[in-house]
Order: sequence, then C-alpha cells, then structure tokens
Amino acid sequence: PPGLSRGTVLGRPGANVTLTCQDKGPVNVTVSWQVEERGAAAAAAVGGRSRRLAEGNALLLRRLRYEDSGRYSCYVGGRLLRSLRLLVEEPPETPRVSCYRRSHDKDVLCEWPLRAKPSPGTRAMLWV
Repeated sequence: PPGLSRGTVLGRPGANVTLTCQDKGPVNVTVSWQVEERGAAAAAAVGGRSRRLAEGNALLLRRLRYEDSGRYSCYVGGRLLRSLRLLVEEPPETPRVSCYRRSHDKDVLCEWPLRAKPSPGTRAMLWV
C-alpha cells in the first residue's frame, strides 16, 4: 500500500501471508529464515532475541497475530539475502473529522470519533 517503506509487508490479523526470499535463483540451495521480533531491537544490540524459522525460499505465516510483527530475514549459507519488515495491523478507518466553533471568538474544535479501537502503534496527525 502507499505510504509503506520499501521492504515492508502489511498483513491483517487473522490473514495468511507468504514472504519470498528470492524471485529467481538456484533451486538447489538451502534457504533459512530468521525473525527478530518487534520490541527485540534493543535486545538485538546485546546478543539479540531472534528465532530461527522454517527453511525454504517461501515462508508461509498463517493466521497472523500482532505479535508476528518483526524483521524477517533469509539466508543462504549464513549470507543474508533479503530482509523484510512485517507489520501486522488493521488498516485505519477512513477519518470522519468534524470541526466546529461555539462562537466567533472561540477556538475551532475538531473531533474524530472512532468506531473501533485502532491497532497498537497507530499514529494520526491532523493538518489544518
């Protein structure tokens, strides 16, 4: 989707997503996957909290949860080939902002009533 940096994959909670290491290349090499979980960046600086995953060019992640967010990297023979950031989030609802002023000498007040609680980490900014 627009607004996401290159190398970032967006997945919805409960959905399946497939991460691919190489678009093309030798099929007789062993590709291994590793994940550095969200919140582990500080731990990574002191030894890392990363976890080895399945082997293969494509990594299928089923029934995504918010906790599956993180940096997924694939390696061949210990050499990094690709690193992708998986972001598991519900897309934010389209904002319905209403602004009003109680009188001509008062500040303008704007509201965005939410129908559902946004995903953790959601940020919003209003420019007027």
